[in-house]
Formats: sequence, structure tokens, C-alpha cells
Amino acid sequence: MGQANQRALVAYDSRLGSTAEVAEFIGGALSEGGASVDINTVSEVTALEVYDRVVIGGAIRYDRWLPEAVAFVRKNRQILLDTQVAFFFTCLTLAKPSPETERKAEAYAAKIRQIAPDLRPTSVGRFAGVLEFARTPWPARLLLRALSVTTGVAEGDYRDWQAIRDWAMKLEAPR
Repeated sequence: MGQANQRALVAYDSRLGSTAEVAEFIGGALSEGGASVDINTVSEVTALEVYDRVVIGGAIRYDRWLPEAVAFVRKNRQILLDTQVAFFFTCLTLAKPSPETERKAEAYAAKIRQIAPDLRPTSVGRFAGVLEFARTPWPARLLLRALSVTTGVAEGDYRDWQAIRDWAMKLEAPR
């Protein structure tokens, strides 16, 4: 797999914890492949130069990648140009697979690639998320319940851990 002796960073932004759990899982999969992995929120990352690979993730909220993930990519674009980069996102759109939701997910991936088009990520992982009303702050909970009814997405954990693991294990070896 080419990951032995490699330093990897999984940097993420998460509002309610689901994307953080995915980031931890990706980091674990990369570690199993032999990489030395750090897993931090984007706000905790202080240096990127020491990494051979950087995986950056965030949830999709209101049809956009979380703003801290976007800011992280923009702020570190120059350093990331010389590093193998992959992105991932979680979203409830993928909870009910269909051609329409796949098109939406591809549109999200395209928006993420456009944040810094010269980076050319090796992959953009797209994963379903979690709808758990108890994790959601009270004002947004009402909106989520209404959205749940209109989209037909019931409360639940829609993450496919095997797909997430497979994606992480397929990330290419450093350039």
C-alpha cells in the first residue's frame, strides 16, 4: 500500500460529532496501513510541512462544506500543493441513495475541488452522515425534524463504515 513510514494528517471540522468519528475511523485505517497518523480539528493544526499526506474533511451543512474546512484549505493551499491531499465530506443527502442524490453529492465534491482547483486531490470521499435529533441544538432540531419529514430521511446513522474503510485504504501512496 505504500503507507509504511509515512506521516499522515487527518484534519476535520465537525459540528455535531459525526464527521469527527469518521475522521477518527479514517485515521485508524491509515494507521493499519502502516502510516503514522495525527487526527486533529482544522483549528488545532499548527504545521503541515511534516506530513506526506493530508486528508481534510468536513460535513456538508446548508449545501456547503463547513466554513472552517474551506478556510483551512485556502489558508494552507501553498503548502498543500507539495503534499498528497484527499478530501472527504459527510452529508445526509447520501442517506437515501438515488441518481438525484448522487448528482447532489457530485456537485458538493465539485464545489470542494473548486476551493483550490490547483490542489488536485487524489480523491474526494463522499459519505452519508447521522441524523440524531438529540445531538442537534434545540432551535435547529425543529428545522431538522421538518426536513426529515420532507426528505423521507428518518433519524439514524447512515454511515457505511466498510465504504469509509475501503476509501481510506485506497488512498494512493505519496508522490
